[in-house]
Amino acid sequence: MRKIFFFLLYMLLGTAVQAMAATAPDSVFVVKDGRIVSAYEIGKDVDNITFLHKTVLTGNCVRIGDETVEMKSAVVTYKGSYAYIYLSPTAGLTTVEQIAEGSYLQVAVTTGLLGKNVHLSKFADDYTDNDFLQVMYLDMDKFTNDDNYEPVMFSTDDWSDYFADGTANISMEDGQLSVNFDCLPIDGGQAFLGQYKGGFTDIAQSPYHFTVDGKRMEMRAAFAEKVADGTAFYLTPGNIDRANDLENCYYYVRLFVPESNMDGSEIDINGQKQYELTFVDNATDVNNPQTISISNGKTGNATGSVSVLKNADGTYDITIDVEGMGRTADRQLQVRYNGEPAPYDLSLPNEFSVAGADPVTLKGAAIKHSDGLYTIYLSTKSDAMTATDVLAADIVVTVPDGFANDDMVHGFSGTSENAMISITYEGTKYCQSTTSGTAAVALGGNAKLTVDGGKINLDFTVFSAKKYSGSIMGHFEGNAAQL
Repeated sequence: MRKIFFFLLYMLLGTAVQAMAATAPDSVFVVKDGRIVSAYEIGKDVDNITFLHKTVLTGNCVRIGDETVEMKSAVVTYKGSYAYIYLSPTAGLTTVEQIAEGSYLQVAVTTGLLGKNVHLSKFADDYTDNDFLQVMYLDMDKFTNDDNYEPVMFSTDDWSDYFADGTANISMEDGQLSVNFDCLPIDGGQAFLGQYKGGFTDIAQSPYHFTVDGKRMEMRAAFAEKVADGTAFYLTPGNIDRANDLENCYYYVRLFVPESNMDGSEIDINGQKQYELTFVDNATDVNNPQTISISNGKTGNATGSVSVLKNADGTYDITIDVEGMGRTADRQLQVRYNGEPAPYDLSLPNEFSVAGADPVTLKGAAIKHSDGLYTIYLSTKSDAMTATDVLAADIVVTVPDGFANDDMVHGFSGTSENAMISITYEGTKYCQSTTSGTAAVALGGNAKLTVDGGKINLDFTVFSAKKYSGSIMGHFEGNAAQL
């Protein structure tokens, strides 16, 4: 049990204290469980005791060093197993976006810690690796004007870098938000403490989610592919706009349900109704992506259900609740989605980008074939290029006959045939000779070309062009004028 030290006047302590005070009138007494267990004479023994000063705050505020900032708005939102709390010195704010425009205090806490008295020095013993708490104060003026400014913060996994100890309690009950934290700074550090008790704007957690093995993520993107007898849906927590990027997401799922079963009824994965479910995990082992597929009669140890409801307005309600998947029968997947999926289209837009800048649309192409070499001219201006237009082409790509139509990407480096590949942009020709040696203008490049009558399919990349401090990459698929 923690010992609490008190300075006590003898007239307030009762008879037992009076007796001790008679022999030690200028003393500090240690009281434990209501009884005096020891006394220390001031000027003689008291120097052996360290007293921690408790800063007292008034009202809803945050103290950073010697500065006190009043907090007037509070917003709470959720993501997965985390609650995010934002306090602002500006009154009347009701969204995170509004609060983030100025200075603010942010608390990120796993929901299992709400209402708990968290003691930083005991956190590793009292809680699990899945529990987490972080408190940060951002002074927007300093952040904007001082390149060396760092927000004041602590978290349960690195608090000892900045503080000797600390306590915190965060709770939400009966429509009231309560935030209390107090950190003891290390030598030379600044105080960091705060308190808030009052109303808040609660931005409810969306019911639509993508949960893998208990890890809940926001359900962000959906695509629909029309196939025989139904629709295949691709769902992912990845923040993507195109189906081409599904393979770059941590997780995604493909669910097929026949049109006749899109009535919202629950489909038992071990029942008779037709379905196909494929789960792709690119995160657990980045070098060996995992794919788990189940369908009628091929479920292994998996149990659960799926359902799809097709609504009259073109939206869908999709539910996946399956566990026991995989070889070890320990993978779990829960997905909830509502909305209108984007078309599942793997075609790439005709465009190019430089060093990650906004892509530029390619409107037209022309192709010349002579002496065993294809030369492709790309334009951002002309839809139907002529011989005159090619003189002002934005990008020119050359690919030898031997590398065309083999559905393979070929790089600059290699044989003399590789040396025939080139990409010219803004007057600079990138090829084998210009991307090697000490005077290299880029790290390398590649191209992939398919020619089918009057149509071409071309992908090209220049890696780390020095002139732009980034890569040049693009794609064009469509008709090309013959020169």
